[in-house]
Amino acid sequence: MINEEVLIIKEVNYNENDKILHALSRTNGKIQLISRGCRKNNSHLVNASQLFAHSACSLTKSRDMYIITSAELIDNFYNLKNNIDAYYYANYIIELISYVAQENEYDYKIFDMTVSALHYLSCFTENFDKLTAAYELKLVSMLGYRPDFLHCLSCGATVFTDAKFSIKEGGVFCSKCVNYGNGINVTYSEILTLDKILKSKFENIGSIEVNTKLLNLIRNFLFYYIGKDNFTTLKLI
Repeated sequence: MINEEVLIIKEVNYNENDKILHALSRTNGKIQLISRGCRKNNSHLVNASQLFAHSACSLTKSRDMYIITSAELIDNFYNLKNNIDAYYYANYIIELISYVAQENEYDYKIFDMTVSALHYLSCFTENFDKLTAAYELKLVSMLGYRPDFLHCLSCGATVFTDAKFSIKEGGVFCSKCVNYGNGINVTYSEILTLDKILKSKFENIGSIEVNTKLLNLIRNFLFYYIGKDNFTTLKLI
C-alpha cells in the first residue's frame, strides 16, 4: 500500500462499472490506475476518477498498474467546465504533460506546476494564452533546456539592446554577435518580457504585456526540444 498524490490526465471506461485512469503522480511519474466501481453513482471514487481530478490516494500495486483503494479529492478544477476557453487550454496542458511525462521518471516540481496552472486557468476569466505560454516556458526549462535571455551566447556579455534569439542554441546573440548564429530578431523590450514570463508566478502573468510573436516563439521553442508539435487539442484553441 502506498499513498500518492495524483492528477488524472486520461480516463477510459473499463468493464461495466470501472475505469482505467492515466495519471501524473507526484513521486512516481506517469502511472496507470484501475478504479473499481467508480462509475456507480454511489461510489466513493466517482469524483477522484474523472479527468483533471487532483487527489490524495491510497494505492496497491497489481502487475503493471495500481488499484485505487481510497481517494480524497483535493481539487477537480470545476470552473474549467464553465469556461470553454479555459477548458480547451487545460486540455492542451494535460495532453502536453501526458506526452512529456515518463513512467518512473518524476519531478515533483513539474507536478506541482501543472496543478498550479490548472488552478489558475480555473480562476482566470482571460489571459489563458499568456498563462499557457508561461507554463510552456517553465516546463521546457524544468526539462533541462532553460534559456538565458540576458546574456549573449557568443561573448557572454549582458544584453542591453535588441538581439537575436536562437531556438536551436537556446539563447540570444547580442547586437555585436548576431552574425554568429541564426535566429529571430527580438527587441530589448521583448527580451525582458521573455525573462519576466520565465521568472514570474502564474498569478502575476496577467499583468505582463505579451505579443503574439512571443507566444509563438515560446511554443516553437518548447516543441523543438520535446520533438513534437501536432497536439490535437491545439486545434481547439
